[in-house]
Amino acid sequence: MMNNDFGWSHLPCSFLKENTVFLLLTAMAKNFYAYLIEKVAAVFEDIEPVSRVKRFIFRFITVPAKWVKTGRQWVLNIYSDKPYKLLWSP
Repeated sequence: MMNNDFGWSHLPCSFLKENTVFLLLTAMAKNFYAYLIEKVAAVFEDIEPVSRVKRFIFRFITVPAKWVKTGRQWVLNIYSDKPYKLLWSP
């Protein structure tokens, strides 16, 4: 997973210091992703806690939406039947 999803198979620099920083930052991003996917998988049934990044992006992040001006304010209309509101409810 780290090789394919977070770019560990092709390091960006030829110097050890820069690659070390890259590896540490992507490891922190992977830990944050694991926490986020655990919370989202509890609400959405088509996302599993072991989903890869590409599947997560296509199932959760990519949704049809449109900004509409209503009553002197902008409102985001999400055209999906997925339960996004359950993520922000306490």
